[in-house]
Order: sequence, then structure tokens, then C-alpha cells
Amino acid sequence: MITVDEVLEMIRKKMRNKLPASLVLDGDTEVDRLGLSSLQIADIVFTIEDRYDFEFDLERAFDVVTVKDIVDVINDTLSEFQK
Repeated sequence: MITVDEVLEMIRKKMRNKLPASLVLDGDTEVDRLGLSSLQIADIVFTIEDRYDFEFDLERAFDVVTVKDIVDVINDTLSEFQK
């Protein structure tokens, strides 16, 4: 299982400390407020897929709004693969 903190750390690395100072970065942070390019988001997703050996559920990806939503989709997908 992946944690919110792990995903947040990946985001921080991608942003190289260029996050807006006023932005509180936690599980409730909306992904579209992060300022990540689609390439950066895809890179984070591919990194997670490689690390945990699964494929992100693209159908559910359309419902992702917050960082916690990303974590929930990943963990739900991982638990389905482990059944």
C-alpha cells in the first residue's frame, strides 16, 4: 500500500520546491492546484506503477481531484491485484 506522504514526496521532487508558498500540501490538496504538467503527473504515475508492479485504473483516474484520491485509486487497484 502507498501512503499520502509517499505521493506528496514524489510531488515535491517533481516540483523541485517550486510549489506556491501559500499552498498547503496534504491529502486534500487538489491536483490541478499543484501546477504540475501532464508529463510530470504521468511520470509520477509511471513511477508508482513501476514501484508497485501494477497498472493505474485509467477509468477511475478521471475521478481524481485530490492527492488522497490518487492514493485511494492506487490502493484500491493494488488490493484488487492481490486478490
